[in-house]
Amino acid sequence: MSNLDISIGWCINSESFAIAFDPPSKLIPPKDITANSKGFLSCPAVRKFSEGIYQVLSPFSLKLRVVENNGQLAIVPVYPFTSLSEEIARIFVKIEPQETWNTNTTAVVQIPSPYVFISDHKILIEQFSPELSKKSKMNWRVIPGKFDIYAWQRPLNWAFEWDLSCGDFEIRAGEPQYNIRFIPQEQPIEKCKITLEKVELNKSIRERLALTRDVAKIKRGTSQLFSKAAQLRENKTFLKNNEDN
Repeated sequence: MSNLDISIGWCINSESFAIAFDPPSKLIPPKDITANSKGFLSCPAVRKFSEGIYQVLSPFSLKLRVVENNGQLAIVPVYPFTSLSEEIARIFVKIEPQETWNTNTTAVVQIPSPYVFISDHKILIEQFSPELSKKSKMNWRVIPGKFDIYAWQRPLNWAFEWDLSCGDFEIRAGEPQYNIRFIPQEQPIEKCKITLEKVELNKSIRERLALTRDVAKIKRGTSQLFSKAAQLRENKTFLKNNEDN
């Protein structure tokens, strides 16, 4: 079985401040700086785990705090740490209703992430917490997910649980929001060479995004639509001659 070269295109689905979002970068785990050099970062299995992982870095700094207002709890951004303007913070930072939290102290937060990934091969994308990277606070974890980027095109979302009992949420610009990994379905990952390339958000990709935009608002269980979306892709390529058409 010969090796398979797989290109994965990425673009930013944003009409504003797209330049603020850096390309996804390969995860390089930190060096082991323990006194005896026997920390977990020296473990070959840990370093093997990091292979094939990319990280998406935060373009902004954000601090969130719980405050009491007329007997009700409210979550607010803290300035000057937060670099988002108050107007943008109100739009971006969505706190899910408390009845959807797993516990009364684990808030669920969602923040848009405009990264779109697409491939002409059958590929799954996994999104998960940045376990091996340095973070300002360890009191939050990404809500993980996985879907098919051949059939389904949508911007990613940065959704996480925040343990309120452990103090403010903090992330600094340049720290990872989440990690991603690509899982080929046509051949074992060991037989694949995966390359990320930036592509233009052209007419064809915009049309694919329109197929899935807001579909969860009108239909539950969108997984049943994956096969339909895949059928609509037959005989179409998106990464060759990526020009507006």
